[in-house]
Amino acid sequence: MKFYPPHYLLVLSLCMLATWFFTETPTQTLPLNLVGLFLIGLGFLLAFNSISKFLKAKTGVVPFSESTTLITEGFYKYTRNPMYVGMNSFLLGLLIILNNPLNFIFLIVFFFIVRNMFVIKEEVQMEETFGEEYLIYKDKVRRWL
Repeated sequence: MKFYPPHYLLVLSLCMLATWFFTETPTQTLPLNLVGLFLIGLGFLLAFNSISKFLKAKTGVVPFSESTTLITEGFYKYTRNPMYVGMNSFLLGLLIILNNPLNFIFLIVFFFIVRNMFVIKEEVQMEETFGEEYLIYKDKVRRWL
């Protein structure tokens, strides 16, 4: 079985919940809980909106699957990786709500897994598939934010 970013997101989210469950941490304040919930909601919005763009264009959503269309609209105008930004936003929101600084490690681990195992390789694949069109897009739009 191959592991994809949502699998890593699930595992690391469970690790965050485990550290919260097994350590004593003070309850988070309501304003910061709301910030955390906002970031979780933003994460879902970024990820699912981006997935819908792929499905509408009938191009591969799964990492390294065949890409038939270069998506450059919606959140893709602002970041080349809105799905991954959304997943990081979700973890950041969870980190804030759980109020355990130890969980920051899991956020960093997720970021580097996604960057090193997926994003960099996907960029090579996109350049091979779309050539100059992708290079122009890459020059205009940042990798993250």
